[in-house]
Amino acid sequence: MKAFWRQSLLLFVSLRAGDLVTLAAALWFVPRFVSPQDLGAVIPVTSFATFLAMPVYGCALVAMKISADLTGRGLAGQRTALLRGVFSSMALLLLLSLAAAAFLLPRYLTEMRLSDASAGFFVIAASLLGCFAPVYTDALQALKRFGTLGAVEFCGALARVGVFALVMPARPLAGYFAGQATQPFCRMVGGCAALWRELRRPAERFWTPGNFRLIVRLYAGTILYLGLSMAEGLVEQTVLRTSLGAADSAGYYMISRFSDFLYLVTLPLLWVMFPHTADAAREGRATRAFVLPASCVTLGVALLAALVYVPYGADLLALLPNGNAYAACARFMPLLVLATGLTSCQVFYTNAELSAGRFGFLLWFAPLNLGAIAFLHAARGFFSSLGHLVGFMLATAILRALCTGLALYTQKDKP
Repeated sequence: MKAFWRQSLLLFVSLRAGDLVTLAAALWFVPRFVSPQDLGAVIPVTSFATFLAMPVYGCALVAMKISADLTGRGLAGQRTALLRGVFSSMALLLLLSLAAAAFLLPRYLTEMRLSDASAGFFVIAASLLGCFAPVYTDALQALKRFGTLGAVEFCGALARVGVFALVMPARPLAGYFAGQATQPFCRMVGGCAALWRELRRPAERFWTPGNFRLIVRLYAGTILYLGLSMAEGLVEQTVLRTSLGAADSAGYYMISRFSDFLYLVTLPLLWVMFPHTADAAREGRATRAFVLPASCVTLGVALLAALVYVPYGADLLALLPNGNAYAACARFMPLLVLATGLTSCQVFYTNAELSAGRFGFLLWFAPLNLGAIAFLHAARGFFSSLGHLVGFMLATAILRALCTGLALYTQKDKP
């Protein structure tokens, strides 16, 4: 546990450069340069492109789980064979995702009322690279090379802010998504350089029928989990954009920046947690020892933020470019940050289960997500109010947190 918290702190500090760029993009570049008519389309379009790239991301997660297991067992040669095979598979999945994007994305951009159609290329580039890059960063995670990972993130952040500053004043949407593509591109380049020695190791036999069946099982479970999770997010954001007016959907983008800051806390914990929970599961130790503290930290930060937003939310919103125009939405900021914090608890748990190769949580996760998707689709008229949509998000987040707590309580890990 000491190594987990030490490495989390190291990565937390090194990732702050990238997070500062993310905050600058979300709180200044986008509100400053993107028109209010397009502002509400940023999150739905990103969700759609990420959904198309889901097969690539699923492959990355499975590679991280297997790589962590092989590293823990000292099988470096088999890990090399795994990574070589994964890179070949990813190339095929990348082509399939590009084909789907070429067919579907133009139609979705039209539905989202996006004024700059040329941004579509950069949307796809950002999402596909964003899902491809984890293969490299996940390999560094599995090797527990968190110092190298932090250096890659820092350099990517510098390149990203440069693209924002140069392109967004002239082409706001294209510049934003081009900047979003820059950091994962840097992760891939930096990851290749850092893993070059690893990939040159003599490979040992890994792709046996038994290992192949294991990977297929893990990939199927991971894709089912990702598909349900991303589909709900996509439907939710699509309903938000198509059911609300341009002003309310733009207002949602603005206030959601004050809840998404929680990812500054959750992402370092998730990145470091995966190899540690994989080791714990392999050794028969309880993964809840990692999930519960991470959840408590995140919920504590979310609760503190909600208490600040109640009296000062509108004042904080007014600090952003054009923020005064969305002051009426500020009352939803406390609810949204609590919903994000509660959902993060479920993400910590499911992340730990994926690292352990356990998919029993899908027995409650799948019905919950399918029910939410069905309700969002059937009751689109109900969500013509931003308050109704935020209330729905909070209700489903509470339900997820309760299911997660029950699952942790009944977990059969060895003590």
